[in-house]
Amino acid sequence: MSKPSQESDKGSELVKPLSVAATIAALGVVFGDIGTSPLYAFRQCLIYGLKDGATVNDIVVPAVSMVIWSLICVVTVKYVMFIMEANEDGEGGIMTLVSLATAKEKADEAKVAATTKVQAIRKHRSVLVMLGVFGTALLFGDGVITPAISVLSALEGVKEVNSSASSSEFIGKMIPVAAVIILIGIFVLQKRGSGRVGMYFGPVTLVWFGCIAATGIGSLFSHAAQATEILAAFNPLKAIIFFYESPKLAMLILSAVFLAVTGAEALYADMGHFGQKPIRAGWYFIVFPALILNYLGQGAWALATASAGAFPKEYNPFFNMAPSWAQIPLIVIATLAAIIASQALISGAFSTTMQAIQLNYLPRMRIERTSDQESGQIYIPIINWLLMIGSILLVLQYKNSDNLASAYGIAVSMTMLVTTILFGQYLRHRFQIPSVTAYAFVAPIILLEIIFVSSNFNKIFESGWLPLAAGFLVYYIMAVWNKGRLVLKEKMAEGESSGDFENFLDSVEDRFIAGKLSRVKGTAIYLAGSTKSVPMALAHNLKHNKSLHDHIIVVTLKVDEDRAFVPAAERVSFNIRGPKFCKVDSKEEFPSVLAVIGKFGFREKQDVFPILDAAYAELGITPNPLETTYFLSRETIVRATTGFTLNAVQEKLFEVLNRNALSATAYFNLPPGRVVELGMQVEL
Repeated sequence: MSKPSQESDKGSELVKPLSVAATIAALGVVFGDIGTSPLYAFRQCLIYGLKDGATVNDIVVPAVSMVIWSLICVVTVKYVMFIMEANEDGEGGIMTLVSLATAKEKADEAKVAATTKVQAIRKHRSVLVMLGVFGTALLFGDGVITPAISVLSALEGVKEVNSSASSSEFIGKMIPVAAVIILIGIFVLQKRGSGRVGMYFGPVTLVWFGCIAATGIGSLFSHAAQATEILAAFNPLKAIIFFYESPKLAMLILSAVFLAVTGAEALYADMGHFGQKPIRAGWYFIVFPALILNYLGQGAWALATASAGAFPKEYNPFFNMAPSWAQIPLIVIATLAAIIASQALISGAFSTTMQAIQLNYLPRMRIERTSDQESGQIYIPIINWLLMIGSILLVLQYKNSDNLASAYGIAVSMTMLVTTILFGQYLRHRFQIPSVTAYAFVAPIILLEIIFVSSNFNKIFESGWLPLAAGFLVYYIMAVWNKGRLVLKEKMAEGESSGDFENFLDSVEDRFIAGKLSRVKGTAIYLAGSTKSVPMALAHNLKHNKSLHDHIIVVTLKVDEDRAFVPAAERVSFNIRGPKFCKVDSKEEFPSVLAVIGKFGFREKQDVFPILDAAYAELGITPNPLETTYFLSRETIVRATTGFTLNAVQEKLFEVLNRNALSATAYFNLPPGRVVELGMQVEL
């Protein structure tokens, strides 16, 4: 028996039509990161090449060619044309791709009877899931760099305006201070939510793309002779020949070229907010042309400057190719664009964290809704402050975008490779084709991304180890928490009253009729982790207090790992009903007992109150809040004497995480004065 909730079907809302408003809105959130790449990507290509002893004329055309074809192959072909097709009701992201890539394994596991084959299927599915978790963890590691490098790169334009050596030195010292102030402002404002300022993101970013396109066009017209030369960058042979003639230098420059495509994951991850068509339209008609024009303009300016004399290594082509009168306004709009890019990254981190919590890969944290209309607009304080501290430390440690660029890209390149591998699995299941055929289709992209990853290896020994270390730490925490929760669930199931729930209720009824249990006025709500056994809190309450409330509701909240959103019609189901109208001495009826299950997708926050409202309607009651009691179980982890399931380090880490996890009372916003927690010790 099931009953639809009152909320709308989320899945149908995600297939959004194309509109100018939706396209402009997508610019700020989706393209903020990749849109600010011109601030530092091409400059790093020049810096790496000049440090290696090459000349500007040697590297400009091949570098611009690599940038253009990276944008075409990685962003246009991989993400816009193909990866965005792997969606669930219009929802994307790496965890959605994991769900789609492992759907067949989960279905096969239910069908196969042979134990050995089931184990093989589970192992394969587990590898794919952990691969997705690893990619997600790496995004956290590299993601903390985005606000720092974007803001620093934008502010560094001030140095280009001042030619005085003394003033440039002073400005160089003040830029990190200004960057820290801006970053603090960005993170402090997060608790207000992006909804209030979101309406400005798109138009400001549209102006930004207009500016970078205009400066690129202006540079091409100003340097007509070099413009003819730089247009040869559209020929991919320029990059291929460069790789053949100077492989070491080409790989070095390619690590900087990759900075031009960082942020491409956002096109897929944020697809559910805007839909495929607005994002594709924004890329094809606004973002891609603007980026290409700007990189061509930077290349033409670099060639013209080099032909006129020495090329100072500290020159920033992005700001210098603009007219002198436009440089200050360009710095202002660049800073705003950097702030927006940071905002998009932070919002993505909140969303990814909530998914990890739902899927039991991170402990419960406080999640605050910042909008009554948009479910995706959330705020997670602890993640916000950790990102802020990380970004500020990076600014203070590296002081400029050149130094910070040496740490940027390695983790993102590995995440992109993980996405492509999972997409190959998705193709295999989607079209029922052999793995060899599926991976032959994505082999060119995999080869390109392996080259990207290899080119970024040189960064590891400089500063690239930092995001990798952070990513591996997050991955280890997620893996240990998931393993610990599974073990904890098994151990608690052993301690709970096993057997058929209806038999348990029958035994309780017999005790009630025999007068061994007293009646308590009100409604008792028990939150249970499983529907297969009697909640420990219920069994202990009957054992120690020997009482029954008028109405007993056992609530189990489940997260569907294979769906981002659960349709409203499937939200609530009533699994087991107790004997509702059993008369006792013709005077008293046995308390009503109802087990209710609430299902949520992995992108939805679990909300217990709509589930309870459905349960109240099913029982036909309107309980008094002052007579409603919530019974919860709380576990204390202790070290097992024998049969260890976690090693000493894992056990200690899990115990610390479990102790500091947000309580169920706070996570579900239950009234603290109406909650009774029953504790138990669990050996791991």
